[in-house]
Amino acid sequence: MQHKPYNTNKPTKLKVIQHKPTNNNNPTQLKADYFKACEHPVSGDFRQSTCDLTWEEIDQEIQILRSDLNSKIFDDLLAFTSSCHEKFSLDHDQDHKDSFVTEIPTAALVTGVNTPDHGVMFSTLVELLHERVSPLVAILRSKDCNKVKNVLTKTLGQLLQNPDMFTDEEEDSIANTKNLPCTLSTLSAWYNTKYKLPHSPTKKRKSVTISEHQRYPPIVIVFEDLESWVPQILQDFITICSNYIHHLPIVFVFGIATSVAAVHRLLPNTVSSLLCMEKFQAPPSTEYLTLVINQIIMTSKFPFKLGSKVFQLLLDIFLYHDFSVLNFIKGLQFCILDHFFSFPCSRILCHHEDLHQTIKDLKHHDIESVRMAPSFMRYVENSQPKQQIDLLENDDYTKNIIEKFMSQINKYHELFFPVLRCLHCLVSKLPKHPLGKQLREVYSMTLGSFICETEQYKDAIELLKMMSKDELTDLMKASIQELGQDLHDDLQDIPQDLERFLQRFDTLHEIPEEEEENDSKEESTLHLEKTDLHNLRKKLMEAGKKSKKLSPYEKLRLEIVDYYDNVFRKYMSCPKSFPLHEVFYYDSAADVKRQLNSSPRSAVQTALATPHHYLQCKCCDMEPGIISSTMPDLCIVYKLHLECTQLINLFDWLQAFVTVVTTGEEEEEGKKKAVDKVLQARFIRAVSELQFLGFIKPTKRKTDHVARLTWGGC
Repeated sequence: MQHKPYNTNKPTKLKVIQHKPTNNNNPTQLKADYFKACEHPVSGDFRQSTCDLTWEEIDQEIQILRSDLNSKIFDDLLAFTSSCHEKFSLDHDQDHKDSFVTEIPTAALVTGVNTPDHGVMFSTLVELLHERVSPLVAILRSKDCNKVKNVLTKTLGQLLQNPDMFTDEEEDSIANTKNLPCTLSTLSAWYNTKYKLPHSPTKKRKSVTISEHQRYPPIVIVFEDLESWVPQILQDFITICSNYIHHLPIVFVFGIATSVAAVHRLLPNTVSSLLCMEKFQAPPSTEYLTLVINQIIMTSKFPFKLGSKVFQLLLDIFLYHDFSVLNFIKGLQFCILDHFFSFPCSRILCHHEDLHQTIKDLKHHDIESVRMAPSFMRYVENSQPKQQIDLLENDDYTKNIIEKFMSQINKYHELFFPVLRCLHCLVSKLPKHPLGKQLREVYSMTLGSFICETEQYKDAIELLKMMSKDELTDLMKASIQELGQDLHDDLQDIPQDLERFLQRFDTLHEIPEEEEENDSKEESTLHLEKTDLHNLRKKLMEAGKKSKKLSPYEKLRLEIVDYYDNVFRKYMSCPKSFPLHEVFYYDSAADVKRQLNSSPRSAVQTALATPHHYLQCKCCDMEPGIISSTMPDLCIVYKLHLECTQLINLFDWLQAFVTVVTTGEEEEEGKKKAVDKVLQARFIRAVSELQFLGFIKPTKRKTDHVARLTWGGC
């Protein structure tokens, strides 16, 4: 097999793996180290603190939204789990026969297909169950339960090893629980011993007292991903639990991503008849996303905003990939971090009340970075020559202009978002929805261009001019309500003007309709005179062009629509038209797509062909096509396999690998054999990793060969 010339410098054993990079290339650097590596460390520190503060405020608001959204479904679940075994008793005599439950109470929680969000939801649910219902809660995942024995081990492990359940003398027996058989008989005996007889009043309990929980706390078992379970294992476990329902107050919580029909697909009638199910529907992820967008992004409360391309990209990833609001929030967090890290002008991004002090503290290099902003450069180019000199050389004058522009955009946000909601209220129910059904669709259009000049907006205005009286009045009342009470001073007159328009509807019947003036001469000429087809067509077109006399309602409707149109044109300018809009709006869609929606194969091939791209170590920084002994073994094996045909001879491959990682110097015979064994082990491991990544596979055509599966290098 032919090779390219290899580097024969003597390497140290596992040099790349043991190589300790310098501080500048340390892959484990903290976020603060990256910000300090900026052009000016002081500015980097300030941008990092502003970045952390911005995300902290947004994340806190998101946590409140999530809690409010899931509060009702969690309250219903907690009430169900705490009430389904109210009459349970460990005394199995005739007086307590009515306490026997023949079916396992089961809550079927339909969570939706946004599986990345389920982990957060179930962890919150388990925490609430621990706090309000029972200390005996276990959560099971299909990946950990491939056998019934594993299911029982996970269940008892979580129930018996809970430190909140043990008294002082019971803590000494925790170590002995590992020797107990993992069966429900063990759990039943433990539960009977713990809860049947009251504890001595002289001994204090570390666990939750009986007064805080019911006499017999239920045993809640949560199945996070029911559809992923092996049906036979799930059936066996449910059957086992049903045999102990008279001895243990067991409650199931099924996490279902699709529908309740999934339970009947997994369980036959003989098993499903052992369950008493009640359905609980979690709020859809689209509702959660709408809350996040409306109250986090489309608000003047937070100065950071997403640009049109990035906003649409994050929406597309949500709608067409995973339906995960958690991933959307992670994308938003990345946008904030990248904005403050890569854009020096982000130093002046702050709340309006802190703006004056922030601008005052700007240094010369900070002002120079603002002057390099594209929108600011366009403003300078369009200014007078004298003002251009001041903008480029006078720092104090430039500070005043920067503060003026920043205040202008802050005021724009306060005026823009209430008017945006008013526009959406008017157009959301129009036929064919020219501006979309959702508020986020209208917002996305306003980010890209001046919406009042688009064809969709003009179509919406034309449809509003054809509305009936009842429809128009309902939309006007809804728009007044949407504007709210806490409006900017510049918007205070809009609700009052709309109220006056509504009052004029009540007096329409008092206005007499104007009679149409009929030109009798023209009609007689049109009908009586003999004319040819061409002249007749011309006269008919002229008659059609004549303005029709409008009724009082039509005049008022036209006046109202024109009023709305003037308001929208005044307050809904495109944010790109403002100087320094880049400070507020992050629109690097290419960077976001590369990080959040990248191609796995391209990333793997880049890492194998050019390890320096990710490791950032000097020993791997070399021209493409060169194979160095300092590279990781996997990269060396990958580059060598690119030179081969469909079938690769393992012996030749090994010899080429040894040639790369060893030197031409003669070594002692015994030492050489020891090195050969190490090299063979390294080669076998690298080949196995390459097979795991899907680049090669074993073949039966030749026993000492492997087949190549991919073609074309990086």
